[in-house]
Amino acid sequence: IVGILRLVRVLPSLTSTMLNCCTAPAPVTAEDFEVREVYEARTTKSPAVPPEEALRLLQEGNARYTKANNTVVRKGLAEQRKQLVEYGQKPMAVVFGCADSRAPIDTIFDALPGDLFILRNAGNTCTRAEGSMVGSIEYAISHLDSKLILVLGHTKCGAIAGATKTMLAQKEKKDCSCLAKGSSALDILLDGLVPVAKQAADENPGAAEAEIATKAVHVNVFHTICRLFSYSKALRDMVSSGEVQVHGGIYDLESG
Repeated sequence: IVGILRLVRVLPSLTSTMLNCCTAPAPVTAEDFEVREVYEARTTKSPAVPPEEALRLLQEGNARYTKANNTVVRKGLAEQRKQLVEYGQKPMAVVFGCADSRAPIDTIFDALPGDLFILRNAGNTCTRAEGSMVGSIEYAISHLDSKLILVLGHTKCGAIAGATKTMLAQKEKKDCSCLAKGSSALDILLDGLVPVAKQAADENPGAAEAEIATKAVHVNVFHTICRLFSYSKALRDMVSSGEVQVHGGIYDLESG
């Protein structure tokens, strides 16, 4: 995750943030080739990974991905699969990302089976408390003992671009919603992201459509985090106690 990685530790006040800008990936050299001999999977027999350590492991995995790009060779995967089947999973983190095929979450974090509990939809958005995203996150933190949640947006997000276009069309028509009876599921999805695009436009008056969409990617990560907190008492309680942390990030499609 290069260019900008916004890591937001979401405390009860939702006010504490830190910004970590990463450098561009270095050229691949012979020293970059390594073998990760992994024989122990993350199973129910493993200790829970503290959120700070899980975040560090995600950053290190992404650094390997951007630096070597598939030069890491894994060994012991057959044994690891056997352990996961026999003992069950205990992923170190939940990653809630976009369904975009250009942002494969396991790959960009150089993760192995059992490492991550991954949730994806178009626009990495959560518009309903009753949706499967909220329930899945509660399952991961309450039953799988995952201590870190990362909401991950990405550059050039098609869902956000579509929502921006929808927002501008609504603004031109002076209509709060373009939805009509019989609207498609896609129309409903984009309409749910319109407030994100509107906030980005309001914060950047006079900006062109493409610039609004770029800004909206960042706004959307924060919107999703806030909605998760709004919808889930279990999440609020576990973050308030310090047991779980929620962070936000942006994946750069070009740099990795």
